[in-house]
Amino acid sequence: MRNKRKARNSSGSNSDSTDNTNQPKVFKPRGPSEETEKCLSVSDVLGQANAVLYEDTKEDNNDSNQDCLDNSVFVPKEYSSGDLEAKMAEGGKTEPTLRDVMDCVKGMSERLATMERKLGAIESLERKVVDFEKELKKVWVALEDRVKRTDERVAKLEDRVDATDIGVGLVDSRVADLEKRRQQLSDDVSYLKAQSMRNNLLFTGIEEDSSSGNEPPTVTERKLREHLIQKLKVARETAEAIRFERVHRTPSQPVRGKVRTIVAKFTFFKDRETVRRQWPELQGTNFSVFEQFPPEVVEKRRRLQPKLKEAKREGKRAWIAYDTLYVDGRAVT
Repeated sequence: MRNKRKARNSSGSNSDSTDNTNQPKVFKPRGPSEETEKCLSVSDVLGQANAVLYEDTKEDNNDSNQDCLDNSVFVPKEYSSGDLEAKMAEGGKTEPTLRDVMDCVKGMSERLATMERKLGAIESLERKVVDFEKELKKVWVALEDRVKRTDERVAKLEDRVDATDIGVGLVDSRVADLEKRRQQLSDDVSYLKAQSMRNNLLFTGIEEDSSSGNEPPTVTERKLREHLIQKLKVARETAEAIRFERVHRTPSQPVRGKVRTIVAKFTFFKDRETVRRQWPELQGTNFSVFEQFPPEVVEKRRRLQPKLKEAKREGKRAWIAYDTLYVDGRAVT
Protein backbone atom coordinates (compact mmCIF):
# COMPACT_ATOMS: atom_id res chain seq x y z
CA MET A 1 0.00 0.00 0.00
CA ARG A 2 2.67 2.42 0.99
CA ASN A 3 4.62 1.59 -2.17
CA LYS A 4 1.55 2.29 -4.29
CA ARG A 5 1.11 5.78 -2.70
CA LYS A 6 4.76 6.58 -3.30
CA ALA A 7 4.49 5.46 -6.87
CA ARG A 8 1.35 7.58 -7.36
CA ASN A 9 2.93 10.59 -5.79
CA SER A 10 6.08 10.13 -7.75
CA SER A 11 4.16 9.83 -10.96
CA GLY A 12 2.14 12.90 -10.14
CA SER A 13 5.15 14.87 -9.22
CA ASN A 14 6.93 13.85 -12.38
CA SER A 15 4.03 14.96 -14.48
CA ASP A 16 3.82 18.19 -12.66
CA SER A 17 7.50 18.76 -12.97
CA THR A 18 7.35 18.17 -16.66
CA ASP A 19 4.47 20.60 -16.97
CA ASN A 20 6.13 23.20 -14.78
CA THR A 21 9.31 23.05 -16.71
CA ASN A 22 7.40 23.95 -19.83
CA GLN A 23 5.47 26.95 -18.20
CA PRO A 24 7.11 29.98 -16.42
CA LYS A 25 6.29 30.67 -12.70
CA VAL A 26 3.85 33.47 -11.90
CA PHE A 27 4.35 35.32 -8.60
CA LYS A 28 1.35 37.05 -7.05
CA PRO A 29 2.32 40.36 -5.48
CA ARG A 30 1.39 40.92 -1.83
CA GLY A 31 -0.78 43.85 -0.75
CA PRO A 32 -3.93 45.33 -2.28
CA SER A 33 -4.98 43.92 -5.58
CA GLU A 34 -5.13 46.00 -8.74
CA GLU A 35 -8.90 46.04 -8.57
CA THR A 36 -8.77 47.44 -5.03
CA GLU A 37 -6.19 50.03 -6.06
CA LYS A 38 -8.34 51.06 -8.95
CA CYS A 39 -11.40 51.32 -6.73
CA LEU A 40 -10.10 53.11 -3.55
CA SER A 41 -6.81 54.54 -2.42
CA VAL A 42 -5.75 55.46 1.11
CA SER A 43 -6.30 59.16 0.44
CA ASP A 44 -9.80 58.39 -0.76
CA VAL A 45 -10.52 56.52 2.47
CA LEU A 46 -9.16 59.40 4.54
CA GLY A 47 -11.17 61.90 2.53
CA GLN A 48 -14.36 59.92 3.04
CA ALA A 49 -13.64 59.63 6.76
CA ASN A 50 -13.06 63.39 6.93
CA ALA A 51 -16.29 64.00 5.08
CA VAL A 52 -18.18 61.77 7.51
CA LEU A 53 -16.64 63.38 10.62
CA TYR A 54 -16.91 67.03 9.56
CA GLU A 55 -19.79 66.73 7.07
CA ASP A 56 -17.85 68.51 4.38
CA THR A 57 -19.70 69.41 1.23
CA LYS A 58 -19.32 67.00 -1.66
CA GLU A 59 -16.75 68.12 -4.17
CA ASP A 60 -15.08 66.54 -7.14
CA ASN A 61 -12.99 63.41 -6.60
CA ASN A 62 -9.88 65.28 -7.73
CA ASP A 63 -10.28 67.91 -4.94
CA SER A 64 -11.12 65.43 -2.14
CA ASN A 65 -7.54 64.26 -1.79
CA GLN A 66 -6.24 67.83 -1.46
CA ASP A 67 -8.95 68.66 1.16
CA CYS A 68 -7.97 65.55 3.08
CA LEU A 69 -4.37 66.61 3.19
CA ASP A 70 -5.20 70.20 4.08
CA ASN A 71 -7.36 69.20 7.08
CA SER A 72 -5.40 69.55 10.31
CA VAL A 73 -7.12 66.50 11.77
CA PHE A 74 -5.27 64.09 9.47
CA VAL A 75 -2.09 66.05 9.04
CA PRO A 76 0.18 66.53 12.04
CA LYS A 77 0.46 70.08 13.33
CA GLU A 78 4.08 70.37 12.28
CA TYR A 79 3.25 69.55 8.65
CA SER A 80 1.15 71.31 6.06
CA SER A 81 -0.28 69.67 2.97
CA GLY A 82 2.56 71.06 0.84
CA ASP A 83 5.21 69.78 3.25
CA LEU A 84 3.61 66.35 3.31
CA GLU A 85 3.53 66.18 -0.50
CA ALA A 86 7.15 67.34 -0.68
CA LYS A 87 8.14 64.72 1.88
CA MET A 88 6.31 62.03 -0.04
CA ALA A 89 7.92 63.18 -3.31
CA GLU A 90 11.39 63.00 -1.76
CA GLY A 91 10.77 59.45 -0.61
CA GLY A 92 9.43 58.52 -4.02
CA LYS A 93 6.01 57.75 -2.56
CA THR A 94 2.67 58.72 -3.99
CA GLU A 95 0.55 57.55 -1.01
CA PRO A 96 0.73 58.33 2.76
CA THR A 97 2.65 55.79 4.76
CA LEU A 98 1.36 53.95 7.79
CA ARG A 99 3.28 56.37 10.00
CA ASP A 100 1.50 59.30 8.42
CA VAL A 101 -1.83 57.58 8.92
CA MET A 102 -0.96 56.92 12.58
CA ASP A 103 0.05 60.55 13.03
CA CYS A 104 -3.25 61.61 11.53
CA VAL A 105 -5.15 59.22 13.79
CA LYS A 106 -3.19 60.51 16.78
CA GLY A 107 -4.05 64.08 15.83
CA MET A 108 -7.68 63.09 15.45
CA SER A 109 -7.66 61.45 18.85
CA GLU A 110 -6.11 64.58 20.39
CA ARG A 111 -8.68 66.76 18.70
CA LEU A 112 -11.46 64.44 19.84
CA ALA A 113 -10.12 64.54 23.40
CA THR A 114 -10.05 68.35 23.22
CA MET A 115 -13.60 68.35 21.89
CA GLU A 116 -14.68 65.99 24.66
CA ARG A 117 -13.15 68.28 27.26
CA LYS A 118 -14.91 71.29 25.72
CA LEU A 119 -18.16 69.33 25.56
CA GLY A 120 -17.67 68.44 29.21
CA ALA A 121 -17.15 72.10 30.03
CA ILE A 122 -20.25 72.98 28.00
CA GLU A 123 -22.25 70.32 29.87
CA SER A 124 -20.98 71.69 33.19
CA LEU A 125 -21.92 75.21 32.08
CA GLU A 126 -25.31 73.92 30.97
CA ARG A 127 -25.88 72.36 34.39
CA LYS A 128 -24.89 75.63 36.02
CA VAL A 129 -27.28 77.51 33.75
CA VAL A 130 -30.07 75.06 34.63
CA ASP A 131 -29.31 75.47 38.34
CA PHE A 132 -29.24 79.24 37.89
CA GLU A 133 -32.60 79.13 36.13
CA LYS A 134 -34.01 77.11 39.02
CA GLU A 135 -32.66 79.59 41.56
CA LEU A 136 -33.92 82.46 39.43
CA LYS A 137 -37.37 80.89 39.34
CA LYS A 138 -37.28 80.55 43.13
CA VAL A 139 -36.23 84.18 43.48
CA TRP A 140 -38.92 85.23 41.02
CA VAL A 141 -41.58 83.26 42.91
CA ALA A 142 -40.42 84.78 46.20
CA LEU A 143 -40.39 88.24 44.61
CA GLU A 144 -43.89 87.77 43.23
CA ASP A 145 -45.09 86.59 46.63
CA ARG A 146 -43.53 89.59 48.34
CA VAL A 147 -44.95 91.94 45.72
CA LYS A 148 -48.36 90.37 46.28
CA ARG A 149 -48.11 90.84 50.04
CA THR A 150 -46.86 94.39 49.52
CA ASP A 151 -49.79 95.13 47.23
CA GLU A 152 -52.17 93.78 49.84
CA ARG A 153 -50.58 95.93 52.53
CA VAL A 154 -50.66 98.97 50.27
CA ALA A 155 -54.33 98.29 49.51
CA LYS A 156 -55.05 98.06 53.25
CA LEU A 157 -53.10 101.27 53.89
CA GLU A 158 -55.01 102.99 51.10
CA ASP A 159 -58.27 101.86 52.68
CA ARG A 160 -57.07 103.19 56.02
CA VAL A 161 -55.97 106.46 54.43
CA ASP A 162 -59.35 106.81 52.75
CA ALA A 163 -61.06 106.10 56.05
CA THR A 164 -58.71 108.56 57.75
CA ASP A 165 -59.48 111.19 55.10
CA ILE A 166 -63.16 110.68 55.72
CA GLY A 167 -62.55 110.93 59.45
CA VAL A 168 -60.42 114.04 58.98
CA GLY A 169 -63.16 115.57 56.85
CA LEU A 170 -65.69 114.85 59.57
CA VAL A 171 -63.34 116.21 62.21
CA ASP A 172 -62.70 119.35 60.14
CA SER A 173 -66.42 119.85 59.74
CA ARG A 174 -66.88 119.27 63.44
CA VAL A 175 -64.06 121.67 64.29
CA ALA A 176 -65.50 124.32 61.97
CA ASP A 177 -68.87 123.87 63.61
CA LEU A 178 -67.31 124.08 67.06
CA GLU A 179 -65.38 127.19 66.00
CA LYS A 180 -68.58 128.81 64.86
CA ARG A 181 -70.25 127.90 68.12
CA ARG A 182 -67.26 129.18 70.07
CA GLN A 183 -67.37 132.47 68.19
CA GLN A 184 -71.09 132.69 68.79
CA LEU A 185 -70.59 131.98 72.49
CA SER A 186 -67.80 134.56 72.61
CA ASP A 187 -70.08 137.12 70.97
CA ASP A 188 -72.84 136.21 73.41
CA VAL A 189 -70.50 136.58 76.38
CA SER A 190 -69.27 139.91 75.04
CA TYR A 191 -72.84 141.03 74.60
CA LEU A 192 -73.70 139.97 78.16
CA LYS A 193 -70.68 141.86 79.42
CA ALA A 194 -71.74 144.88 77.43
CA GLN A 195 -75.23 144.62 78.85
CA SER A 196 -73.82 144.44 82.35
CA MET A 197 -71.87 147.61 81.53
CA ARG A 198 -74.85 149.26 79.86
CA ASN A 199 -75.34 151.81 82.66
CA ASN A 200 -71.60 152.56 83.05
CA LEU A 201 -69.73 155.67 82.00
CA LEU A 202 -65.99 156.32 82.13
CA PHE A 203 -64.64 159.73 83.16
CA THR A 204 -61.02 160.69 82.61
CA GLY A 205 -58.91 163.66 83.78
CA ILE A 206 -60.60 164.13 87.20
CA GLU A 207 -57.92 164.79 89.81
CA GLU A 208 -57.18 162.04 92.29
CA ASP A 209 -56.40 162.46 95.97
CA SER A 210 -53.81 159.78 96.69
CA SER A 211 -52.48 161.33 99.90
CA SER A 212 -54.03 158.55 101.96
CA GLY A 213 -52.77 155.84 99.60
CA ASN A 214 -56.05 154.94 97.91
CA GLU A 215 -58.93 157.35 97.36
CA PRO A 216 -62.14 156.29 99.15
CA PRO A 217 -65.24 155.68 96.97
CA THR A 218 -67.19 158.41 98.81
CA VAL A 219 -64.55 161.00 97.91
CA THR A 220 -64.55 159.78 94.32
CA GLU A 221 -68.37 160.09 94.09
CA ARG A 222 -68.29 163.66 95.53
CA LYS A 223 -65.61 164.69 92.99
CA LEU A 224 -67.67 163.16 90.19
CA ARG A 225 -70.82 165.13 91.13
CA GLU A 226 -68.80 168.36 91.21
CA HIS A 227 -67.37 167.47 87.79
CA LEU A 228 -70.89 166.97 86.38
CA ILE A 229 -71.93 170.38 87.62
CA GLN A 230 -68.84 172.38 86.69
CA LYS A 231 -67.55 170.72 83.49
CA LEU A 232 -70.56 168.98 81.94
CA LYS A 233 -72.94 171.82 82.85
CA VAL A 234 -75.48 169.54 84.48
CA ALA A 235 -77.93 171.35 86.76
CA ARG A 236 -77.02 171.04 90.42
CA GLU A 237 -80.45 169.70 91.34
CA THR A 238 -80.18 167.05 88.63
CA ALA A 239 -76.60 166.18 89.62
CA GLU A 240 -77.62 165.85 93.25
CA ALA A 241 -80.61 163.67 92.32
CA ILE A 242 -78.61 161.19 90.22
CA ARG A 243 -78.23 157.84 91.94
CA PHE A 244 -75.14 155.66 91.49
CA GLU A 245 -74.86 151.98 92.26
CA ARG A 246 -71.08 152.27 92.46
CA VAL A 247 -68.36 154.81 91.75
CA HIS A 248 -64.69 153.72 91.81
CA ARG A 249 -61.37 154.23 90.07
CA THR A 250 -59.65 151.70 87.78
CA PRO A 251 -57.24 150.02 88.06
CA SER A 252 -57.79 149.21 91.70
CA GLN A 253 -54.30 150.26 92.82
CA PRO A 254 -53.04 153.81 92.29
CA VAL A 255 -50.32 154.42 89.71
CA ARG A 256 -47.71 157.09 90.55
CA GLY A 257 -47.75 160.05 88.21
CA LYS A 258 -51.00 158.98 86.52
CA VAL A 259 -54.62 159.89 87.21
CA ARG A 260 -56.84 156.85 87.20
CA THR A 261 -60.15 156.71 85.32
CA ILE A 262 -63.45 156.86 87.24
CA VAL A 263 -66.03 154.15 86.53
CA ALA A 264 -69.55 155.24 87.44
CA LYS A 265 -72.43 152.75 87.38
CA PHE A 266 -75.74 154.62 87.19
CA THR A 267 -78.84 153.16 88.79
CA PHE A 268 -81.05 154.37 85.97
CA PHE A 269 -80.18 154.29 82.28
CA LYS A 270 -81.92 157.62 81.61
CA ASP A 271 -79.62 159.33 84.12
CA ARG A 272 -76.63 157.87 82.27
CA GLU A 273 -77.97 159.14 78.95
CA THR A 274 -78.58 162.60 80.43
CA VAL A 275 -74.92 162.82 81.44
CA ARG A 276 -73.56 161.21 78.22
CA ARG A 277 -75.36 163.69 75.95
CA GLN A 278 -73.41 166.50 77.62
CA TRP A 279 -70.09 165.27 76.13
CA PRO A 280 -69.79 168.25 73.69
CA GLU A 281 -69.18 170.46 76.75
CA LEU A 282 -65.83 168.68 77.22
CA GLN A 283 -64.47 169.44 73.76
CA GLY A 284 -61.16 171.31 73.92
CA THR A 285 -60.52 170.26 77.54
CA ASN A 286 -58.42 167.53 79.17
CA PHE A 287 -61.57 165.77 80.29
CA SER A 288 -63.59 163.11 78.46
CA VAL A 289 -66.56 160.85 78.98
CA PHE A 290 -67.42 157.67 77.03
CA GLU A 291 -69.26 154.38 77.33
CA GLN A 292 -67.70 151.29 78.84
CA PHE A 293 -67.48 148.12 76.70
CA PRO A 294 -65.78 144.71 77.04
CA PRO A 295 -62.20 144.48 75.65
CA GLU A 296 -63.38 142.53 72.55
CA VAL A 297 -65.84 145.25 71.63
CA VAL A 298 -63.28 147.97 72.36
CA GLU A 299 -60.87 146.32 69.89
CA LYS A 300 -63.55 146.20 67.18
CA ARG A 301 -64.45 149.85 67.78
CA ARG A 302 -60.75 150.81 67.55
CA ARG A 303 -60.46 149.14 64.12
CA LEU A 304 -63.52 151.11 62.94
CA GLN A 305 -62.09 154.51 63.96
CA PRO A 306 -60.19 155.19 60.66
CA LYS A 307 -63.34 154.52 58.60
CA LEU A 308 -65.33 156.74 60.97
CA LYS A 309 -62.88 159.63 60.54
CA GLU A 310 -62.79 159.21 56.78
CA ALA A 311 -66.58 159.30 56.55
CA LYS A 312 -66.71 162.46 58.65
CA ARG A 313 -64.05 164.14 56.45
CA GLU A 314 -66.27 163.40 53.47
CA GLY A 315 -69.09 165.22 55.22
CA LYS A 316 -71.13 162.12 55.89
CA ARG A 317 -73.12 161.46 59.00
CA ALA A 318 -71.28 158.59 60.74
CA TRP A 319 -71.24 157.03 64.18
CA ILE A 320 -70.36 153.76 65.96
CA ALA A 321 -73.05 151.90 67.87
CA TYR A 322 -71.73 149.08 70.03
CA ASP A 323 -69.38 147.32 67.52
CA THR A 324 -70.94 148.48 64.22
CA LEU A 325 -70.16 151.55 62.09
CA TYR A 326 -73.10 153.42 60.59
CA VAL A 327 -72.68 155.89 57.70
CA ASP A 328 -75.74 157.89 56.70
CA GLY A 329 -77.90 155.43 58.59
CA ARG A 330 -76.47 152.28 56.92
CA ALA A 331 -74.25 149.69 58.61
CA VAL A 332 -70.77 149.38 57.11
CA THR A 333 -68.85 146.13 57.45
